[in-house]
Parts: sequence; structure tokens; C-alpha cells
Amino acid sequence: MRTLALACVLAALPPAFVCGAATPPGFQLSDDVVPLSYVVTLAIDPSRDAFEGAMTVHLNVRRPTSTIWLNAKDIEPSSAEVAFETSIPGHVRVVNKELIAVDLPREISGPYWSLTIDYRGHIDEKGVLGAYRRKVDGNWYVYTTFTPIEARRAIPCFDDPRFKTPWRIAIKLPEGQRAFSNAAQIGENTTGDGRKIIQFADTKPLPSELVAFAVGPFDVYEGKPAGHDTPIRVITQKDHAADGKAAAEAAVAVLPRLEEYTGIPYQFGKLDYVALADGAFGAVENPGLITFLARELLMIPGTDTIPRTHALRLLEAHELGHQWFGDLVTQSSWADVWLSEGFATWISEKVMDEEQPPDRAHLAWMPARERIMRTDDSSRTRPVRVQPIDREGTKDIYNRFVYDKGAAVLLMLEGWLGEDKMRDGVRAYLNDHRFGNAATADLAAELKMASGIDPSAVMHSFLDSTGLPRVSFQVECTPSPKLRIRQTGASAIPVCYRGEGVPKSCAVLDGPSRDVDLPRGAACPAWIEPNAGGTGYYRATWTAGQLSSLPLTQLSPAERLMLAYDLESQPKDRDAARTSLTKLSADAEPEVAKAAQDALPSNAKPR
Repeated sequence: MRTLALACVLAALPPAFVCGAATPPGFQLSDDVVPLSYVVTLAIDPSRDAFEGAMTVHLNVRRPTSTIWLNAKDIEPSSAEVAFETSIPGHVRVVNKELIAVDLPREISGPYWSLTIDYRGHIDEKGVLGAYRRKVDGNWYVYTTFTPIEARRAIPCFDDPRFKTPWRIAIKLPEGQRAFSNAAQIGENTTGDGRKIIQFADTKPLPSELVAFAVGPFDVYEGKPAGHDTPIRVITQKDHAADGKAAAEAAVAVLPRLEEYTGIPYQFGKLDYVALADGAFGAVENPGLITFLARELLMIPGTDTIPRTHALRLLEAHELGHQWFGDLVTQSSWADVWLSEGFATWISEKVMDEEQPPDRAHLAWMPARERIMRTDDSSRTRPVRVQPIDREGTKDIYNRFVYDKGAAVLLMLEGWLGEDKMRDGVRAYLNDHRFGNAATADLAAELKMASGIDPSAVMHSFLDSTGLPRVSFQVECTPSPKLRIRQTGASAIPVCYRGEGVPKSCAVLDGPSRDVDLPRGAACPAWIEPNAGGTGYYRATWTAGQLSSLPLTQLSPAERLMLAYDLESQPKDRDAARTSLTKLSADAEPEVAKAAQDALPSNAKPR
């Protein structure tokens, strides 16, 4: 690669070429040149550690330029050509470990240009990023993991989620091998040299990180169609097709729930699951070709158990949830990846709640939310929204705060705005931005339109700041019933409460305190639950008197579990907290009983 850059200086180029004159962009490419669509042909032999590629990208050149920049890593470009009405030779050079430049003899501009680059790439035998390969039972397989910024290892491209375009993929491979990609196969032809070429249909608009392919002697389990007749296949290593049966059945169970909630049928045609021998993540949501670690996806027939089947459905629900949140609508920047991962975490738990009695809603994942709340209350905290400025920063894109606090914020919004208003806002968000990009402000605008309440300040408070808010409360009954709420740690926080004779209501605190009038004519309530439904992302503090009058039997399982978590960190009135925790330790709900037992002073762990 250093030789290529040096050649730019030494080559006998026309005077109009000024090699290296253009200043390289920073970590992110500009919007001066944007992709409109890609056509990519890859020649892959899984037994070899290199491949050849030809990439044509159709461009809109928004500002006149004589240099086109693309992301590329470990790519060896050999030639480049730009065309509109006539072809213009370009000089392609490697600039640094993340970029290549195509220098042209004159400036170009306009929306009808195409850039073609021929190149060689590396298929990693030890790593799990870009295109990589593994040997299983004597057979080589090629897989891909492009998220978050690794598509550039296999295809020179605009490797940023804000650039969504259709992709047309073709793969040349040895006879006897099989290839799969995001879209359905539409053609197969022999090339006369012991190879064949497989063509795939154009994809829906996708960011580069969600493009995927797999090559090898795979076997396929054909499942029953799911939802709106989406064909389901599980792609396994040779002789393991039968192990995909449980995964295909889980898809049939989960996909219709997501279609029903979103009001949008699955949009990517076919649905293939690929069982990976190895990978960087447990699963990746590439539309039409979702990848899973084989140990998470496959089950030998007869070895399934109820917990294992539930775990598989939950994992699939997360990746299938991404087909709407992340794939259909993609975050505009990495700072907003919570719109993908937070949503997938929240929606997967929501659809899995359909297998539980209504009063156990979101109970199963509250322990995960509690863990992130405790971390948020420590020196290890970080905001949900963080924009990486270099490759090192991208290693923290998939931080647990993005998943778990992002999901917790969505749960809090749902508890505050109401389930129907939340669903309506989410549906509008998906419809208005389908096959495009969206930012946090876009979601806030849709939720405001659906509910009549502007959630922007609350979302900013919890997504862009750190820390776990604390809420205290006091009922005053003279001259009329009133709830005085105080909070610390948030610039805006929705507090939802209910109590004796007090239906669920919510108040937003955009300051340290707020007085809320309770229903007129009602008696002074003997008790108040300050986190109705247990959906609030805050710690409630209790006095001994409040705890002694609190009827545990009138609290929902989620409220009792939240109470146990709150009391573990109760700074005062330890005797009153111990009394309540002792009662909760015998709760019929295992999650509540365990949390209370762990919180009792004799069992409490150092924090």
C-alpha cells in the first residue's frame, strides 16, 4: 500500500492530476459526495485468504471536486474509473488505514456519475471483522461482520449509517459451494473455469454495515413461512441442517408479534439465519441474512428445554426487532445508535411479555435494568448518546448503556405517555422514516404528535446526561390533598404515581420540586406508590411512616420488585426497610423474593 501512495508521486500522470493535494477528510466523510446505489462483484474461494472485487457506486456529486474519498481498510485498489457520458480515468491511492482517494484530471459535479474500482481484499483467518473464514470439519466457510465500520475491509464504500442505498451483490465462487446475501438469489451461471457466479436481487436501501454475505458448503433447513408469508431458512455448516429446526420455529412464533405491534409487515423479502462458527457478536441484524453464533442458534433435535427455547426466542426477538429499528429506520449517526439497540432491547422484551400473564409485564428484564441503574449511579457511568470521533471510539458504540438504559428510557416514556400513544408514535416514526434515517429529535417529534406531550426535555435529560435521579415524596392534606415531590439528579423527569383513591397520574419535574394537586373531594390517601408500574428510571426514597402504611398486596409485581431495589439503597430508616424487605423476601414472584433476599442487610453485597 505504501508503494501505491509512492507511485502517485512517481507516475507519469497528466498535469491536471495533483496527487495528494486534496486534504483528507476526518473520521467521517463529508456530504459533498454521496452514494446512490452500489453494484459489487466478489470472487471468493473459501480455501483462499484473499479475494478479488469490483465495486461500482453511483454518485451524487453535490459540490465540484476532483478527488473522491471512500472508506477502505486493508484494500489494495488496482484501478479506478469515473463515468458520466464518457469515461474519465482516475488515479486511486491509499491515503491512510481508513481511506482511499480517487484523483481525477478535472472537477466533476452532478448526480449521474459512477465510480468503478477494481481491488483485492483479505479474508481473515483469525479475526472476526470484515470478511473472515473458519474451517469446520475440514471445510472452509466465509462469513462477514461489517458492523459498525468494517464493511470497508471488504468493499470500498461510504461506511457510515447515514448513507443508505440499494446494493446489488454478485459472487463468483467454486462449483459445489453455496453463497447467500441479504437479497434473494435471482441467477446462477457457470463461468467455464470451475467456478460459477450467483446474482442477488437489489436490496432495499441499506447502510454499508448491514450488507452481508456467506460462502461455503452450507446446508439449509427450510422452515415454515412466518407472519405475512416470509420464507424462513436456517443456514448451517455441512450436515447440521436439522439443528436449525428450533430456530425456524422460534421465528414463526416471534415475527408476527413484531408485525402486529409496528403495523408494518416484514419488509426485506426472505429471512435467512446464518449459523456462524465464530463471530464478534452473539448476533447481527443484517436484513434478510441475520447472523448468529451457532452455539446460540442451533439445537440438536431432542435437546431443547423450556429455558433454552425461551432464550432463543428472546435472542431472535431482539434481532428481528432490528428489522424495523435499525434496518427499516436507521440512526442518522452513531450517537443515536440507541434508536437501534435500545429499541431492539425494549421491543424484544415487550413481545416476549406476551408469553407472560399481563401483571408480569416487563418483570423479567427489570434485573438487567437495575444493573444499568446501579452502574449509572457509579463512576463507571457514561451517556447513552456519544458520537465517536475515531476508530477507537467505535469500540464503545455497543456499550450496555446504549442497550439497557436506552430500553429503560423507552419503557419510562411508555409508562408516562401511555401504551397506546407510545405505539402510535412509534408507528408514525417507522412509517415516516422507512428506508431512511432518523435522529432522536425525529422520534421525539413523532411521540409529541401522537400524545400531545413534548418528551424532548425528558429524553435529553436521560440520554445525554448521566446519573440515577432520586425522588422523595410527601402527602399534605391541608387544606386539600396535595403530593409534594422532590427530585435530584435530572433536569427533567416524569414521575408517575398512584395511591389509595388516586388513579395513576404523571407529573414532569423540570426543577427540584413540584406540588401536585390530588383528586378533589378525595380523602387524604393513606399511601402513595411513587413509581407506578415500576417504569420510572429513578430511585424512590421512603420514610418509615410511608413504608408502614404501604399495602404490599396492592402493588403490582413490578412495583414490588422496584421497591426491593429501592430499599437496598435506602439511606435512612434501615429498620423500616428491613421489615418491608423481610415481607418481600417471601413474595410469590421469584424475582421479587430474590431481590429482597439480596437486599436484606445480612445478605447485601458491597456496592
